[in-house]
Amino acid sequence: MKKNKVFEKIQKSIMNNTTLKNKKILFILAFVLLILGAGCHFLGNKNMQPMMPMVNATVATVQEEEINNPKNYVAVIEAINSVDVVAKVSGSLDKVNFSEGSFVKKDDILFVIDKERYQANYDLAQAQLQSAEASLTRAERDYERQKQLSSKNIASKATFDAAESAYLQAKAGVAQAKAQLDLARIDLDYTDVKAYIDGEIGKTKVTVGNFVNASGAALARVVQMNPIRVAFSVTDKEFLAFQQQTEKDDINDLIMNIELPNGEVLHKKIEKVFASNETSIGTATVAVYVDVNNDEKKLRPGAYVKVFTTSTKPKKGIVIPEISIIQNEGNSLVFVVDENNVAKIRPVVLGDAYQGKQIILSGLNAGEKVLTGGLTNRMLRDGAQINIINAQ
Repeated sequence: MKKNKVFEKIQKSIMNNTTLKNKKILFILAFVLLILGAGCHFLGNKNMQPMMPMVNATVATVQEEEINNPKNYVAVIEAINSVDVVAKVSGSLDKVNFSEGSFVKKDDILFVIDKERYQANYDLAQAQLQSAEASLTRAERDYERQKQLSSKNIASKATFDAAESAYLQAKAGVAQAKAQLDLARIDLDYTDVKAYIDGEIGKTKVTVGNFVNASGAALARVVQMNPIRVAFSVTDKEFLAFQQQTEKDDINDLIMNIELPNGEVLHKKIEKVFASNETSIGTATVAVYVDVNNDEKKLRPGAYVKVFTTSTKPKKGIVIPEISIIQNEGNSLVFVVDENNVAKIRPVVLGDAYQGKQIILSGLNAGEKVLTGGLTNRMLRDGAQINIINAQ
């Protein structure tokens, strides 16, 4: 108000002066006063802080949850044991003693091969042994007799040597006959082709009446179905984490979750777990093998499934929405909103992704608020005032 009165007086003085020189002086004076007035105005407000931009944004509350991190892997189902059933003797196939696709037990007779011929060979070998034993008995008596006569100098040395030689040959003949009988017995036993393991037997590859060769093509295949093995590969980094988990946790607390092709998920307790003793050079992965129960017979060797492990005693961890994470030159950052709704940028250390959320290893505490929307606003910066339009 005072400045306006000064300007009015100056203006009146200018109008009342008729000298050009005086008018110029007065105009200069008015201009100086105007600048001084403006300077006083700005100097009077030099301590005022500039207003920070107001950013509309959504926020989410940092949660502490039980972490049962279900990292998915593609796995293949394998049989722990599988055996090709092969013939160990040659001959015609006489019998097939099972139904294709049925369950067989160890030592069940599956096929019978030319049993009558091998039985006859065994009987012949047994008779030859009896003959050899009779010859040994006669040779042994002659040897003992000649031994006594030779000791009394009644029999000649040549006669004694001949009796001794015959006796030794008879002993060798008995040993040979016994070995032939053993071989005949083994071949006779092999005419009954037995199952070496419990499991499901597949299609018969040779039917009755066909001739089969010893150690030829497989007659059938038996595959163990229960328990069964799940095989998958993890990176070398994931393997170290998995190894630490199995060392800290009781294996009985771990659950293998297996997703079938139809979407059904089987939850299996782990009976046994082990890893390959080598890391693949080409892929830098380690093969992991997990044995589980397969009572329902829903897992079959050769099938591909999705698997993930969980624990019956999960640990707690800090999680936030994945959308809150900002990546900048290899660093992970989030905007934290304080009690005054001011945004502060903060670095965090990330863990694994978890059910659409991000596990935070360090940098945040439960109950804090992080920005989930408005992150692309050009006015957003450290210290920006946030207008919360939605909170989760």
